Amino acid sequence: MKICVTARDFSTGGDSAVRMLREAGHEVVDLSACDMGSATSPQQVWEAVGDAQIAITGMEPYNEDVFAHCPRLQMISRRGIGYDSVELEACRRRGITLARTVGAVEGSVAEHVLACILYFARRLDLQNASMHRGEWRRVMTPGAKTRKLGLVGFGGIGREIALRARPLGMEIFYYCRHPRAEWENEYGAAYLELDELLAACDYVSVNVPLDDSTRGMFGAGRLARMKEGSILINIARGPVVDAQALRAALDSGHLAGAAVDVFDREPCTDSPLVGCPNALLTPHTATYTSENFNTMNDIAARSVLAYLAGTLEEKYIVR
Repeated sequence: MKICVTARDFSTGGDSAVRMLREAGHEVVDLSACDMGSATSPQQVWEAVGDAQIAITGMEPYNEDVFAHCPRLQMISRRGIGYDSVELEACRRRGITLARTVGAVEGSVAEHVLACILYFARRLDLQNASMHRGEWRRVMTPGAKTRKLGLVGFGGIGREIALRARPLGMEIFYYCRHPRAEWENEYGAAYLELDELLAACDYVSVNVPLDDSTRGMFGAGRLARMKEGSILINIARGPVVDAQALRAALDSGHLAGAAVDVFDREPCTDSPLVGCPNALLTPHTATYTSENFNTMNDIAARSVLAYLAGTLEEKYIVR
């Protein structure tokens, strides 16, 4: 079986996943050093995949154009949990199985969100820079304890954030389409309607998948409804938040800060947020820890082997 790896940095943390596939007797074409992403064209993808039967993918597009040029493709193993880069209807029409690495990324993404909260809560970066300039200038920071955290989207990532924020003494609220009463006791998070959450919370973390209902979810109007002086954190997908509108909200002082890990097209070096002093920007690294990356890669590879053996668990399959 020919397996093409287009997920960027697939071998960065080690080659255990590629070795696993090769030791099982499969031909592996590892193109993970080609730095593909959401800005990659479908033509680049189909030229890379060629006649492979299986692809292990990242954020690069897999759509009808790609499938038409790769008629042997049977399975896509997505290294990650979001699948907005894959045209699901086209997969269904062509009988292509789509799998994702659920259970691997949620903890590290939640950890990233907590790091962003603490960045703005304590501003150690400013204090450190001041000390290195030979200054003794104490900075009064807002802290995280008793601050209100709003989680927009309460799936696996949202729930993991709640579990980690609770020990900080934060008040936690969430909004999602299907709230459950038991989550208040289980995660210490109370449900609020979206506009109510935005008006009340000091930190808002956006954790929703990208689809037609969430694209442009945070435009100028919704950002204006956020509490004055609050912080927006986007670890979902770039198009969920209008970057130009976010920059305007930051420049006006309505928002005190923003932490953004995802962009409309990636790699991205020209975001409207570049140069904004109260924007914390990271290059889509919420999942990017050595332990997590190796785990995701191994699950993506094991999903391929399970698919070929007819034993792929339902929880990994996108229907």
